[in-house]
Amino acid sequence: MSILGMAGALCRLLLTDEHLPVVIWIRRIIAGGIVGVLGYFVVHGRIEPLHEALFYSVCGTCAPELVEIARRRLLNHVTQETKSKRKRN
Repeated sequence: MSILGMAGALCRLLLTDEHLPVVIWIRRIIAGGIVGVLGYFVVHGRIEPLHEALFYSVCGTCAPELVEIARRRLLNHVTQETKSKRKRN
């Protein structure tokens, strides 16, 4: 399942013309694999195998953006709390 998610993320990266460092590519492909595994736990056994495979690939394709959005929100939340604590002291 993670392979399909990683393949979806890799295909998306290959089809775009973004010029990114290798580390970013690796991070996005791993994110695709992780989201593919999470998708497995959501839909396994509930839909047909072909549709499952497509679902995992689509999850992997969307994963880099979703992980990046979650990461930015978490970092913004932590920095805002740190700033508010400094202002209180």
